[in-house]
Amino acid sequence: MVSTWVPSTLPPKLMQRGGNPTVLGRELLGIIGDAIANQPRSLQRKIGPSEIGHPCPRRLGYKLLGAPDFNTRQGVPWKPFIGTCVHTELGNIFDRNNLAYSAQVSPGDERWYVEHKVGSVGQVGPDEIDGSCDLYDRVTCTVIDWKIVGPAPLKSYRASGPGMQYHSQAHLYGRGWHRHWGLPVDTVMIAFLPRNDELDKAHIWWEPYDERVALDALARVNAIHTATTALGIDAIKQLPTADAYCYRCPYYNPDSSGPRHGCPGHAPQSLPKPPLTLEGKS
Repeated sequence: MVSTWVPSTLPPKLMQRGGNPTVLGRELLGIIGDAIANQPRSLQRKIGPSEIGHPCPRRLGYKLLGAPDFNTRQGVPWKPFIGTCVHTELGNIFDRNNLAYSAQVSPGDERWYVEHKVGSVGQVGPDEIDGSCDLYDRVTCTVIDWKIVGPAPLKSYRASGPGMQYHSQAHLYGRGWHRHWGLPVDTVMIAFLPRNDELDKAHIWWEPYDERVALDALARVNAIHTATTALGIDAIKQLPTADAYCYRCPYYNPDSSGPRHGCPGHAPQSLPKPPLTLEGKS
């Protein structure tokens, strides 16, 4: 189809020809930053499967209390936004692969469930916790999660596998697929994709699905929920911290005078104050 669209200029009263490019540059970054900060995922207040296994109990406590962000040093979460964009295009890739699979292998069927709600992975307090899983392979009964990571984390994951947060998340998704939808889950997989390198440098981690990993993560966060329900903000003082990128935590405040004003961090004297750039938390 031949396009009938014809470009045109704005009415003169709306134009500012010869405007300051520096001002325009700041406007561009402001529009991008506002859009990223107001994405649905950025505004989510309820805890999700991706957070349940976080190594810092105090951070989980603040999350369960619905505490506001105290960290004014985070900047715009640019790196997570890059990850979100890659996730979106990966979803498009596997949607197209479904069409090819249906046409060539199994008419009327699709191989991949792409960005589907897994249903409830379990309860935290009275709340059922659900989430959206990147990919489920109906052929091999594998739950797959994408992680877009920088060079240092990629090296660490290649050497040691995922930490407890990602490890728990993978098995929680597996439990959701099986518990809510009745689908078989044999394997959980995390594809660590390089943000700063070529695709052949990716690291694919996997292990057999184990419901106990998910149940242990749920038991841990429910113990924290019990404490915060009983003691409110006073529970924060009793919850230990972990050395887990404190300066990227929304509840980090090195100048805190008490739990109502945020957490001073796991080891305040060793935490650098990151520059205020677009490369916020990753």
